[in-house]
Amino acid sequence: MKNKQLVFLFFCNFAIFFTGGALLPLLPLYALGLGATRTTTGVYLALIYLAITSGAVLSGRLAEGVPRKGLFVGAGALGVPVLVLHGYASALWHLVLLTSTVWFCAGVGTALVSVFVGAHADTRRRGRSFGLMFLARPLGSVLGGLTAGQLVAWRGYPLLFAVLAAVWAGWPVIALFGVEYRPISRPAPPESLTSGSPRQPDRVFPVLLLAAFLSTTMVYFGRLGTFLSMQDLSFSPQAVANTAAISALVTIPITLLLGPLSDRLGRRGLLMLCYLIAAAGMLMLNVANQFWQFGLATVLLLMTNSANGSVAPAFATDLLNPESMSRRLPWLNGMTWIGGVVGFAGAGYIIDTLGAATLYYLAVGLSLLAVALVGSMSLQHRVIPPEFLSWRTVKLALAHKKA
Repeated sequence: MKNKQLVFLFFCNFAIFFTGGALLPLLPLYALGLGATRTTTGVYLALIYLAITSGAVLSGRLAEGVPRKGLFVGAGALGVPVLVLHGYASALWHLVLLTSTVWFCAGVGTALVSVFVGAHADTRRRGRSFGLMFLARPLGSVLGGLTAGQLVAWRGYPLLFAVLAAVWAGWPVIALFGVEYRPISRPAPPESLTSGSPRQPDRVFPVLLLAAFLSTTMVYFGRLGTFLSMQDLSFSPQAVANTAAISALVTIPITLLLGPLSDRLGRRGLLMLCYLIAAAGMLMLNVANQFWQFGLATVLLLMTNSANGSVAPAFATDLLNPESMSRRLPWLNGMTWIGGVVGFAGAGYIIDTLGAATLYYLAVGLSLLAVALVGSMSLQHRVIPPEFLSWRTVKLALAHKKA
């Protein structure tokens, strides 16, 4: 992929996550101000997560009837007026409808960014490309969160939504004039290279989907468990917030390293390692009682999030056939959002009924199961890099011709 294209896609992704990072901490307060109860506020947040999941999953279907670039630009353009209207919502159902629309557009946008990167990234630097795209998530969340509080304190919510609409507008403008989409095809390996080891990537891909879902659910178990455990130990709200902010900042350089490491060391092994590291983080949470312990555990969990956002889509692009990639790759984005819904919803219930220790041990089990699933993929599929195909294929063809 040309560096310019990668930069364009990064800024599109950054606009999405900057907006999400600014809004998500304030949406519960805004909903309560419109008369929502704590229960309906929880339902509201669940609905917008379902909306972003739907956008990610349906983007492949929508792209079958609309050119992908047109869909990418259109989803971004739709979000601009909807964000502005947030500042004038006068009823809770207005807010739910508007935010669900924005989150749906965000799901479409993030899924298509993965498709664009997967279609054009250099196979030798695919992990680096996906890692850069995922970097927009923690970076946008941190900067968006810092900006939002200042704007609301200065001029209130209408100004906040107007500024966010202006930032969001950068997505469709950049997409319209800068982003290109040119489907590419990868040569299929000759039958002689795959005899005895059938190459069925589309059948292996659901295994990766399940592993991503389990590991993401585990991460959100840990995130909510961290907040509740710190509250039980009488940590101040500021300390809880600082844990999340500092951990996100520490994760930024880790995110930059994971993609290039996967290019050099292999994606399957690195995914398994990150899932094991997250399991260690969950065990640490079970005994944590100091600020640094909670901070370190959170960093370990966010490493898995980064791996699912950078290494997993690069691995999926290695696995999938070009003709099915644009339909199936968005499901990987969707699974991470579904894992968030299930993780947040399930963690509170498990802690209330069975206790925090049970939640953490269950999360370790999910992590180990994800490790086993990714490990089993080596028995079903072997990725054959293009360099191997180009040289080995020529040698086999020449040997066959001489025979």
